[in-house]
Order: sequence, then structure tokens, then C-alpha cells
Amino acid sequence: METAMDGSERRELGVIGLEPRRAERLGRIGQEGAFAVRSVLDAARVRYLRQWSLDELLDEARRRLDEQPVDGIATYWDFPSSCIAAILAEEHELPGPGLPSVVVFEHKYWSRLLQQKVAPEDTPPFAAVDVFADPMAGPPLPYPFWLKPVKSFSGLLGFRVTDHEQWCAAIRSLRAGIERLGGPFQQVLDRVVDVPDEVARIGGRGAIAEGMIDGDQCTLEGYVHDGEVEVHGIFDIHRAADGSTFTHYTYPSRLPEAACQRMRAIAVDLVTAAGYDQGAFNIEFFVDEARGRTWILEVNPRISQEHDQLMVWVDGVSNLEVMASAALGEHPMLRPRGGPCAIAAKFFVRRERDARVTRVPDARRLAAIEDRFAPCAIELLVRTGDRLSELPEQEPYSYLIAYVYLGAHDEGDLMDRYDAVMRELDLGFDD
Repeated sequence: METAMDGSERRELGVIGLEPRRAERLGRIGQEGAFAVRSVLDAARVRYLRQWSLDELLDEARRRLDEQPVDGIATYWDFPSSCIAAILAEEHELPGPGLPSVVVFEHKYWSRLLQQKVAPEDTPPFAAVDVFADPMAGPPLPYPFWLKPVKSFSGLLGFRVTDHEQWCAAIRSLRAGIERLGGPFQQVLDRVVDVPDEVARIGGRGAIAEGMIDGDQCTLEGYVHDGEVEVHGIFDIHRAADGSTFTHYTYPSRLPEAACQRMRAIAVDLVTAAGYDQGAFNIEFFVDEARGRTWILEVNPRISQEHDQLMVWVDGVSNLEVMASAALGEHPMLRPRGGPCAIAAKFFVRRERDARVTRVPDARRLAAIEDRFAPCAIELLVRTGDRLSELPEQEPYSYLIAYVYLGAHDEGDLMDRYDAVMRELDLGFDD
């Protein structure tokens, strides 16, 4: 084990799905926290793969750990990263929440069953769906409702179903595409002891129908250490007119304190009931102030990497510190130092119609835009020549082409700066 500058032993933090932008910030955090960052599996190995094997990924990670042992394993990505991190932590007797409690939240139907038990008034109507049933039964809930795989991310294979025709089309799409994540997820589920019968019946290749809920959408983020639950941030989610597509996140939340307290109480009850400990989490909610309702949308057993930059610009600290501390078995101690901004946002740059990309700024141009509009960070997801309909992991209703991160003095300033950045980016498309 290496020695830190202050003479203490420098620990090793292994990260599943590490990519350059977070590697750089984690490295700076590690300099203060006396740990070094190691990539156990690169982001390219656990993201955007059309076909992959859970066992192959685990074997590759084990080889990396044999060559370079670590003192903790963490991730800020969805499945399979979250489950791989939990499996490896258990195998190497490292700190972590344990695979069973991670899978409870990763399996959308199992998570809903727990929510119904712990917070029934805050859980929307739901039902398990066997997409391979023959003949296919009728819709399990009254129209309209959402239909999703029990294991998905970023809206993949999620459908808003409003009539019989859409129900049949959604089932066909799920049958064609659910194996990609459902197969490996079933392999994870097979590792868990005492899976409830109703969850075992639907397995990893099933789907869930969920009643429509609405309100102000937000994400609460926190962690658990030795059974003590703490919340370190609440982030507002803004949606387009269609009600399903994210336009941007903002931090800090503008929701009333009473609503925030209600969400904190639900978070404590949920993670405690799941036996989730020594790890970070985030929970998405809808807050319907007019009706005095708080709806649970979903629970994720990880931090959100999308919140990292926003916290830095507002609080002067990153939620990556929480992830690292929890994985190393320490009590996360966020000490906000005060960032340069009163508000920060992550914008999702989308296009509704298919097209071929004809113009994107080069790296030099991007750096100049980021410098001019600092604090600003831009992440392009397309290259010249790309066909939008061929991009991986796209939701059914639009194509995601870039992320824009901005800090500002107030909301008006934020939106003005975003409009100016988009004009400078000058992205081109050929319909």
C-alpha cells in the first residue's frame, strides 16, 4: 500500500465504469482523502454494449483486482455496474450494501412491493407483466399507464400506453428487446437467496405496469453508514410539454421544506426496510403540492453522476466524495465550502426528429465556449455523420445529442446563458 503525503497509508478505490471527467475529479478528491483511484472496469465495458455477458465482466474485473487489490469498490452507473460492484465487494469482503439490498431496488417490481409495504400512500398503482405470456392477457391497469422492463435505465424500452394498439405494440417491442438486460439481470437474481415468490415468478425478464403520476419531479440523494441515513441534496427535474422527456436538472431544489421533510422521512424508511447500508442512494419523487401528495417514482442504489458538477458549483463539494467514503468504509462528511453559483443545471439537448449530424464544434471550439461561459461544461454525444436513429440507448420520444452543464446567479440568468451556449454550439443536421 502506498503512503500519502501526510505519512498515512494511501488506500485504493476501485471504480466500475470509470470515465475521464469523473476520474479527474475523483483524483483530486483522492489527494485530499488519501486514496488513489483505480479503474476496475472502464465505462466502455459497462455502457452502451448491445450484447454482453455478466460472467465475462465479472471475470475481467476479478483479474484486475488480482493484479491491483483495492480497499473499496464503487460505481455511479446503473446496472450492471451497481450489481457488479456489490458482487465484487462481497467476494473481497469490502464495505458495501450487499447484493440483496441492491437488487431489491434494481428490480422495479420488487422495489414497488417494498414501497407498498413501507409507504403505501406514496406508491402508485402497479402490476407485474409477463411479456411472454401466450395468449397475452389484457392490460393490467386502466389506460393510460407506463409499461417498463423490471430492469432498465434511461427510459430504455419504457412506453406510455394509452390504448389497446399501443399495448400490443409495446409488448412486441419488449419481447424483442428485453433479453439484452433481462438475461444478465436474471443471472444476478439467481445469486440472491430468499427472493419473494411473486418476484421469482416475473424474474429478470418481466415488466411492470405503473399508474400515471404527476407533480413536480425531483431527486433526493443520500447515503447510509452504520444504519444512519443522511440526505445531502435534493435536485429538481424539469420536463418538456409531453411530460415524459427531461429538459434539465437544477440544484438546489426550490420545493417547500415540508415536501422535502416528507421525502427525507420516506427515504429513511425505505432504505432501512431494505437493509441497505454502507452505500449511497437516490430516490426520484413527484411532489403534487395541490393535492398534498408525494409519489415515489424509483429508487437507485447509487449516487447520480449527473449531480456531481452541480454540487461543485453550488456547494463547493461533490457527491463523488460520498461515494468514495462509503465504499472505503468511512462516514461521509460533506462540508460545503460554498461554490461560485446560487443555481446550477444540467441540460439535456435533444432533437425530436431523426436526422444525420452535419456539423459539430471541434475540441478547440468546445473549450473556447466552455471558457467564455464559465462555469460551463459541454459533453457532445454525437459526431459528424452520425444518424440519430442509430445512436445507442435512446428513448422512444426523442434523440439525446449533448449535455450542457451551467452555473448561474439565478434562474433567469441560467436560461439566458443556456440559450447563448446553444447558439454558439451551432449544431447542424440534415433531415
